[in-house]
Amino acid sequence: MFIPASEAKQLVESSHLNIELYKKNLAKMIHDNAQQGNTAVFTVLPKHLPLEDIRALSAELTHLGYQVRFEVDEFFYSFNVFWN
Repeated sequence: MFIPASEAKQLVESSHLNIELYKKNLAKMIHDNAQQGNTAVFTVLPKHLPLEDIRALSAELTHLGYQVRFEVDEFFYSFNVFWN
């Protein structure tokens, strides 16, 4: 069942998401999706994460052989990782 948008907003504000926590979540998403036969992960990053941290993450993944597409939207960052 869906939660109200106001509740979702409160959850975001209290999540304390930082780049290190996001990296752990992304690593798990990549692992889980690869095990399922998928070749990409599409995700969204909140705008409060510093761009330099996101660029460093992108460089780290590229160094590991992944293709990364990073796009800036008005309200969020789109971060897509491919390994095919």
